[in-house]
Amino acid sequence: MGDVAVYQAELVVHRPSGAPIDLGGVVTYSPRRAVCWVRTRAEQVAHQLGVPAGTGALDWLGDQVAFGRAVYGLVAGNPVTLTVVDAEGCAYALVARPGGRTVGAHGTGTPQGREAAWLAA
Repeated sequence: MGDVAVYQAELVVHRPSGAPIDLGGVVTYSPRRAVCWVRTRAEQVAHQLGVPAGTGALDWLGDQVAFGRAVYGLVAGNPVTLTVVDAEGCAYALVARPGGRTVGAHGTGTPQGREAAWLAA
């Protein structure tokens, strides 16, 4: 049996002044799950920020073709990125990317089982 790819997704807020704020993420064996996580968090950010900041994210969320391209791009090794900037200049960076490592098909190491929550250290 071959190796299984690992994907990770995260949300980090970059402020004009101060350190970035890590708002968590997920590690999964599924590229679809990683892109879905980005879409869910993008929808939450867009609704919290409102118009006009969230408009671009909402447009992307409504495009099923873009979703499919994002999943296939992630499988091909290309990160999926979406950045939403609020009125104060804070950039909400949503990223899904290959985890840069693989685990044996029998699942050794992290993540345990099918998926595991992930928070950057």
